[in-house]
Amino acid sequence: MIQIMNWFSMVIGLIPLNRQQSETNFIVDYAMMYIVPVLYIACYLLINLSQVFGLCFLDACNSVCKLSNHLFMHLGAFLYLTITLMSLYRRKDFFLQFDERLNAIDADVQKCQRLAEMDKVKVTAVKHSVIYHFTWLFLFCVFTFALYYDVRSLYLTFGHFAFIPFMVSSFPYLAGSIIQGEFIYHVSVISQRFEQINMLFEKINQEARHRHAPLTVFDIESEGKKERKTITPITSMDGRTKFGNEHKLAGEMKRQVGQQKNDDDEMDTSNGEDEDDFDYDNATITENTGNTSEANLPDLFKLHDKILSLSVITNGEFGPQCVPYMAACFVVSIFGIFLETKVNFIVGGKSQLLDYMTYLYVIWSFTTMIVAYIVLRLCCNANNHSKQSAMIVHEIMQKKPAFMLSNDLFYNKMKSFTLQFLHWEGFFQFNGIGLFALDYTFIFSTVSAATSYLIVLLQFDMTAILRNEGLMS
Repeated sequence: MIQIMNWFSMVIGLIPLNRQQSETNFIVDYAMMYIVPVLYIACYLLINLSQVFGLCFLDACNSVCKLSNHLFMHLGAFLYLTITLMSLYRRKDFFLQFDERLNAIDADVQKCQRLAEMDKVKVTAVKHSVIYHFTWLFLFCVFTFALYYDVRSLYLTFGHFAFIPFMVSSFPYLAGSIIQGEFIYHVSVISQRFEQINMLFEKINQEARHRHAPLTVFDIESEGKKERKTITPITSMDGRTKFGNEHKLAGEMKRQVGQQKNDDDEMDTSNGEDEDDFDYDNATITENTGNTSEANLPDLFKLHDKILSLSVITNGEFGPQCVPYMAACFVVSIFGIFLETKVNFIVGGKSQLLDYMTYLYVIWSFTTMIVAYIVLRLCCNANNHSKQSAMIVHEIMQKKPAFMLSNDLFYNKMKSFTLQFLHWEGFFQFNGIGLFALDYTFIFSTVSAATSYLIVLLQFDMTAILRNEGLMS
C-alpha cells in the first residue's frame, strides 16, 4: 500500500521522482511538483474570474450553498498551496537523509539481534504487518468513496468539464491527506525501530530475572576503559584467596539467593531446590568469553539516540504541514456539523446542490478526522515506545544484575541514559511547529474548542434565510 501511495504522490507532484537517488536530473525529479500546482492555480483562477464552472455561480445555488462552496474552495486553496510550498523545501534531501540513517540503524539492530540470539521475532512482525495493511486498506476504501461521490456529482452537473471544479474542491484535501499519509508511514517506521530495541532491552531484563544469572561471568572490559585495572587479592577466613570483585560478587549472590529462598518458602514453591544449594564461596568464577545480551547495552543506547534524532528530522519535515491540515479539518468538521443539523435536517432534499455541499462537508470532515486520528495515534505510539526503553532500563537497574556489579561503567551508562531521556522528554515530542503536541491531548483540545463554536453557531436562526430562499413555506 505504501508503494501505491508513493507512486500516486509522485504523479500529483507531492514528492519528487527518484527521491532515493542523489545524482539525477533536477527537471525530471521536480517537474510534476511545479506542473500540478500551476494547473491547480489555473483552475482556481478560471472558476473565480470566468464565473462559469463554479458551483457557487449556478442559478440553482442559493445563498447557503454559495457560502458553503466559497468556504470549501478557499479553505482548500489555503491548504494545498501551503503544503505545496513546504513540500518544495529540501524535500529530496529529507528522503536521502532518512534512508541513509534508517539503513545504518537497521544494520546495527541486526547485529545486536544476532549477538542476543533474537532471530525469532518474525511472529510479532507479521502481526504488526496485518494491522498496518488493514489500516491502509481502510483509508483506501474511505478515500475511494469520497472521490467517487464528488466526481459523480460534478460530472452530472458539469459533464466533461467536471475536472475543473474537482481540482478546486476535493483535490486539495486529497493532497493534504496523502502528505499526512507520508507522515504516518515515516512515524510507523520509527515506531517499529523503537519496538525492536525494546525487545533487545527486554531480553536483558529477562536474563536478569534468572535465579543464577550472577553465575554468568562477564567481560569487565568496555569501550570506556583506557587501561586495565589491577585487582588486589583478598584472603578469606578459610585461607582461600579471592579477588576483590569476586568477594563482592559472592556476597551479593548470597544475599540475592537468600532473599529468593524466603520468597519461595512464602509461596510454597518447590521448584529449583537443587539450584538453591549452590555454594558461591567455593565456586570458581571464570571469564565468560561468549556473547551475552548485556554486551548490547552500549550499542542500544546509541541506537536509541539515533532513532530519536530520526524522529526530530521527520517532525521537522512533516510537522509544519500538520498545522494547515489540522486547521482545515477543524473548520470543515464544524461547518459540516452545522450544515447537517441546521440546514439539511430541516430542508434536506429540496435543493440538490445544497444537499451535495452538505454531504461533501460531512464526507471530507469524516475522512480528514480519520487521517488526523491515525497521525495522533502513531505519534503517541512512537513516544510511548521510546519511553518504554527508559522504563525497561530502570527495571534492569533495580534488579542489580551481576554485570552491573562487575563493571560500574554499565551502571553509569544506564543511569546517564535514563537521565538523558528524562530531559529529552521535556525537549521534544511530535508537534506542529510547537503550536500543539501530536498526541491524544490534541483531541481533547479540539473537541473543547469545537463544542464552544458549535454552541454559538447552533443559536443562529436559519428560518428567515431558508424562507427567503424558497426552501421553507
